[in-house]
Amino acid sequence: MEWLDGILQDATKLKQKVVVTCHLPLDPCATSEEALLWNCDEVMNLIHRYSCVKAVLAGHDHKGGYSIDSHGVHHRVLEAALECPPGTDAFGSVYVYDDRISLVGTDRMANTDMHFDHQ
Repeated sequence: MEWLDGILQDATKLKQKVVVTCHLPLDPCATSEEALLWNCDEVMNLIHRYSCVKAVLAGHDHKGGYSIDSHGVHHRVLEAALECPPGTDAFGSVYVYDDRISLVGTDRMANTDMHFDHQ
Protein backbone atom coordinates (compact mmCIF):
# COMPACT_ATOMS: atom_id res chain seq x y z
CA MET A 1 0.00 0.00 0.00
CA GLU A 2 2.87 2.34 0.79
CA TRP A 3 4.35 1.68 -2.66
CA LEU A 4 1.05 2.38 -4.44
CA ASP A 5 0.53 5.54 -2.39
CA GLY A 6 3.96 6.80 -3.46
CA ILE A 7 3.27 6.04 -7.12
CA LEU A 8 -0.06 7.88 -6.99
CA GLN A 9 1.51 10.85 -5.20
CA ASP A 10 4.17 11.12 -7.90
CA ALA A 11 1.62 10.75 -10.71
CA THR A 12 -0.50 13.50 -9.16
CA LYS A 13 2.49 15.86 -8.93
CA LEU A 14 3.38 15.13 -12.57
CA LYS A 15 -0.27 15.48 -13.70
CA GLN A 16 -0.24 11.96 -15.11
CA LYS A 17 -3.19 9.64 -15.59
CA VAL A 18 -2.94 6.18 -14.03
CA VAL A 19 -4.33 2.77 -14.98
CA VAL A 20 -4.04 0.26 -12.15
CA THR A 21 -3.63 -3.35 -13.25
CA CYS A 22 -4.10 -6.30 -10.93
CA HIS A 23 -5.18 -9.91 -11.05
CA LEU A 24 -8.07 -9.67 -8.59
CA PRO A 25 -10.91 -7.16 -9.18
CA LEU A 26 -11.42 -4.23 -6.80
CA ASP A 27 -15.04 -3.16 -7.41
CA PRO A 28 -17.97 -5.40 -6.39
CA CYS A 29 -20.14 -3.91 -9.15
CA ALA A 30 -17.78 -5.33 -11.80
CA THR A 31 -17.47 -8.87 -10.43
CA SER A 32 -18.81 -11.43 -7.99
CA GLU A 33 -18.14 -10.94 -4.28
CA GLU A 34 -16.04 -14.12 -4.23
CA ALA A 35 -13.64 -12.80 -6.87
CA LEU A 36 -12.75 -9.55 -5.07
CA LEU A 37 -9.34 -8.80 -3.61
CA TRP A 38 -9.59 -9.54 0.12
CA ASN A 39 -8.61 -5.97 1.07
CA CYS A 40 -10.29 -4.23 -1.87
CA ASP A 41 -11.90 -1.61 0.42
CA GLU A 42 -8.48 -0.57 1.72
CA VAL A 43 -7.03 -0.38 -1.80
CA MET A 44 -10.03 1.55 -3.16
CA ASN A 45 -9.91 4.03 -0.26
CA LEU A 46 -6.32 4.75 -1.24
CA ILE A 47 -7.12 4.99 -4.97
CA HIS A 48 -10.03 7.34 -4.29
CA ARG A 49 -7.69 9.79 -2.54
CA TYR A 50 -6.20 10.57 -5.96
CA SER A 51 -8.02 11.86 -9.04
CA CYS A 52 -5.19 10.61 -11.27
CA VAL A 53 -6.53 7.01 -11.30
CA LYS A 54 -8.79 6.64 -14.33
CA ALA A 55 -9.20 2.87 -14.63
CA VAL A 56 -8.52 -0.49 -13.02
CA LEU A 57 -7.95 -3.49 -15.30
CA ALA A 58 -8.26 -6.88 -13.62
CA GLY A 59 -8.81 -10.55 -14.31
CA HIS A 60 -9.68 -13.59 -12.20
CA ASP A 61 -13.47 -13.53 -12.77
CA HIS A 62 -13.55 -15.41 -16.07
CA LYS A 63 -16.91 -14.06 -17.24
CA GLY A 64 -15.60 -10.47 -17.25
CA GLY A 65 -17.33 -7.34 -16.02
CA TYR A 66 -17.46 -3.56 -16.11
CA SER A 67 -18.49 -0.74 -13.80
CA ILE A 68 -17.77 2.89 -13.03
CA ASP A 69 -17.48 3.56 -9.31
CA SER A 70 -18.70 6.58 -7.32
CA HIS A 71 -15.42 8.43 -8.02
CA GLY A 72 -15.60 7.91 -11.78
CA VAL A 73 -12.94 5.17 -11.86
CA HIS A 74 -13.61 2.57 -14.56
CA HIS A 75 -13.29 -1.08 -13.50
CA ARG A 76 -12.88 -3.56 -16.37
CA VAL A 77 -12.57 -7.25 -15.53
CA LEU A 78 -11.24 -9.04 -18.59
CA GLU A 79 -12.87 -12.19 -19.94
CA ALA A 80 -10.75 -15.34 -19.76
CA ALA A 81 -9.57 -17.33 -22.76
CA LEU A 82 -9.93 -20.40 -20.53
CA GLU A 83 -13.72 -20.20 -20.91
CA CYS A 84 -13.72 -19.91 -24.72
CA PRO A 85 -15.28 -22.56 -26.94
CA PRO A 86 -12.85 -24.35 -29.27
CA GLY A 87 -11.77 -22.17 -32.17
CA THR A 88 -12.41 -18.89 -30.33
CA ASP A 89 -10.31 -16.73 -28.04
CA ALA A 90 -10.47 -13.81 -25.62
CA PHE A 91 -7.87 -11.10 -26.04
CA GLY A 92 -7.80 -7.45 -26.92
CA SER A 93 -5.76 -4.36 -27.61
CA VAL A 94 -5.84 -1.30 -25.40
CA TYR A 95 -5.65 2.14 -27.00
CA VAL A 96 -4.90 5.06 -24.68
CA TYR A 97 -6.03 8.60 -25.48
CA ASP A 98 -6.09 11.84 -23.50
CA ASP A 99 -9.81 11.47 -22.70
CA ARG A 100 -10.42 7.71 -22.80
CA ILE A 101 -9.10 4.18 -22.92
CA SER A 102 -10.49 1.91 -25.62
CA LEU A 103 -10.34 -1.86 -25.29
CA VAL A 104 -10.90 -3.51 -28.66
CA GLY A 105 -11.70 -7.14 -28.01
CA THR A 106 -11.55 -10.28 -30.11
CA ASP A 107 -14.14 -13.08 -29.95
CA ARG A 108 -15.24 -13.40 -26.31
CA MET A 109 -13.48 -10.19 -25.15
CA ALA A 110 -16.03 -7.36 -25.22
CA ASN A 111 -15.11 -3.93 -26.61
CA THR A 112 -15.15 -1.22 -23.95
CA ASP A 113 -14.69 2.56 -24.21
CA MET A 114 -13.78 4.16 -20.89
CA HIS A 115 -14.17 7.95 -21.07
CA PHE A 116 -12.82 10.22 -18.35
CA ASP A 117 -12.25 13.87 -17.51
CA HIS A 118 -9.10 15.62 -18.70
CA GLN A 119 -7.92 16.20 -15.09
